[in-house]
Amino acid sequence: MGFRTFKSWTKALIPALCLVGAPLVRAQQPSSQAYVAEGGEALTFAMGLWGDAFAARRQGFSLEVKVAGEDKAFHDLTEGKVQMAMLARDLTPQEQEAFKARWGYRPERVALAMDALVWVVNKDNPIKRLSMSQVEAIFCAERSLGWPQEINTWGEAGVREREWSDMPVKRYARTVDSSVMGLINLFMPPSPPRLPVPFVADAMAMTEAIAANPGGICTANLSEVFASLRAVPIAPNGSDVAVEPTPDSVSSGAYPFARFLYVYINKNPKAGVEPMLRDFLAYALSDEGQQYVKSAGQAPLNKDIMGLNLLKVTGQFSMDSKTLR
Repeated sequence: MGFRTFKSWTKALIPALCLVGAPLVRAQQPSSQAYVAEGGEALTFAMGLWGDAFAARRQGFSLEVKVAGEDKAFHDLTEGKVQMAMLARDLTPQEQEAFKARWGYRPERVALAMDALVWVVNKDNPIKRLSMSQVEAIFCAERSLGWPQEINTWGEAGVREREWSDMPVKRYARTVDSSVMGLINLFMPPSPPRLPVPFVADAMAMTEAIAANPGGICTANLSEVFASLRAVPIAPNGSDVAVEPTPDSVSSGAYPFARFLYVYINKNPKAGVEPMLRDFLAYALSDEGQQYVKSAGQAPLNKDIMGLNLLKVTGQFSMDSKTLR
């Protein structure tokens, strides 16, 4: 589907900075020995926050954060050009084999945060909930989930307020290079979109469009729910329980349309992770580090996921069994 960005707009929209497609973000001015994290924009803002915070406490550390395609990022990790490849997906078998052919072992995947697919409307829109079958009836040309007809007005979606019930549903679509596309492909039914539909180039364009059009709705990720928007609670197909997408509901698993955000690193099985990189990732996986995930508009990891990924990085198990079971 074609539903689908670091430069300041307003303080309220700082988390959108990682979505504007800028080629380079710096956690601080890098030295010639700077560590480099490269990849998709989903982790960019959190990575910059971690880099600034860790550099303030560790002399000699600096981090360069590059926005690039995920394929390129992993290729550069394989070639030894970067220390972290930021991906929101699993590697392909070909990527795994290319890395192993170069280094003799497979790369290490470390989960650092979570993201979620959400549907945003104008903050004044009174819609209380949507089911996935209704979402499909709004956005998709086919209705495989069972809603009986296309949804064209907010009244058809369940809104009863007089001034809203006859208001047309104004659909907006994300461009194919949007960070939301991976989430759409993961969770939306494989149906072509309802056309015609205006495309919004990035999170800022989406926010402006829906702020100006009270009947607007668009797919987004969790970090794009700004002050003029509201994320609609969603009921999964086959359930009557709608869940509001928040960092807490995503972290707990209550909101089901979520994914992990990863970095892939070159971890020598015998030598372990290089010490400075190890300490940086351990900081990102600490309680303090995970608070920056919320500052970036995304969802922190559960304690058990934090602990298991910290084990990958440090080789030490820092949690008692009661925390995990």
